[in-house]
Amino acid sequence: MKKTKFKKNEISKISKKLTSKILKMKNKKARVVAFSGDLGAGKTTLTQELAREFGIKDTVISPTFVIMKAYDIHPSSLYYEHFKRLVHIDAYRLDSHLELFKIGWTEIQNDKDNLIIIEWPEKVKKCLENDALWVKLDHIDDETRGLKY
Repeated sequence: MKKTKFKKNEISKISKKLTSKILKMKNKKARVVAFSGDLGAGKTTLTQELAREFGIKDTVISPTFVIMKAYDIHPSSLYYEHFKRLVHIDAYRLDSHLELFKIGWTEIQNDKDNLIIIEWPEKVKKCLENDALWVKLDHIDDETRGLKY
């Protein structure tokens, strides 16, 4: 597991490194990235930066209350050949992994054009395949975060 510390203003650099790792993932289904960490550790901020990296112009917010949001990746994006959609799931409010199936998990996961980012993946671990990329974020201080993947 690679460990690094970064300042909040270095999030773009971290996003690019993570994108490189995601692109190397072999997939016959959607690529799944599991963001784990305490409140305020930077899960949504990193998701927002990845969305920018993929050319998504929509405002990306945590889907805590709606559980899932999907964003189309524009055909002009450098990454369009790899992904057509970013699916952002926040499992914080789920009581069981079984609740993922109510929002169409099987179809979402089986679509190889999807990049799925799941916040609070511990709550739905039984649904995640072994090839998911687990990313642990830590709040070190107001300006510094830790990252392990």
